[in-house]
Amino acid sequence: MLNFFKQHPLTKFWPLSIISLLLAAYFATSQILPGILVYFVFLFFGGLSLYLQYGKGVLSAAFNTPKRNSWKWVIPIILITLILSFFFSFLGSLLGQSMAENGALGTGTTSQKVIRVLWICLSLVGEELITAALTFPFYSLLNKKLSNKQALLLASLIGALLFGMLHFKVYHWNLYQMLFPIGLGRLPLTWLWFKADSLWPAAIAHILYDVILFIPMILA
Repeated sequence: MLNFFKQHPLTKFWPLSIISLLLAAYFATSQILPGILVYFVFLFFGGLSLYLQYGKGVLSAAFNTPKRNSWKWVIPIILITLILSFFFSFLGSLLGQSMAENGALGTGTTSQKVIRVLWICLSLVGEELITAALTFPFYSLLNKKLSNKQALLLASLIGALLFGMLHFKVYHWNLYQMLFPIGLGRLPLTWLWFKADSLWPAAIAHILYDVILFIPMILA
């Protein structure tokens, strides 16, 4: 995967991906789309954004076969992500930052919430695509002036923070929650991209992580 982004420069159409990403944020939070369509927003616009940025072959490169033994990192990454999330939440409480609840499950019976979780899992694969579309253009631009490791690190930070900002409506513009637990808290998942050389293990880890967080909400 990473070799693809090293070898393929941004296309001349890549600025249009900014519009695509803004549309993704708008349609995912505006409640305009009917039924289950909202769960496809990040998948569609994330894929479209990457295509506008890098052209043909980018999606197959992003979801190529992971490196051997990379799946063993899924559980440790989930645990590290949970620890980071709790740490940032605890730090926020010390700083007087209240944490807004994620209302993605909405209300309803337990079975209705479980069905929503299944659709949310589909959306989480799209979140990895969206984050990739927020990360790799910066990598391509920074790699021209910085070392490969420096470009990866800085692009990952920028992509994670922008990913957090996409949750502005879900978390009611709680800047601390968007930038730290949600934004920087997803960096272990981004690290897993490069360890596996594919988005797949991180997407699975992201799904399992959110399911763990949703279980108390389902039972409640």
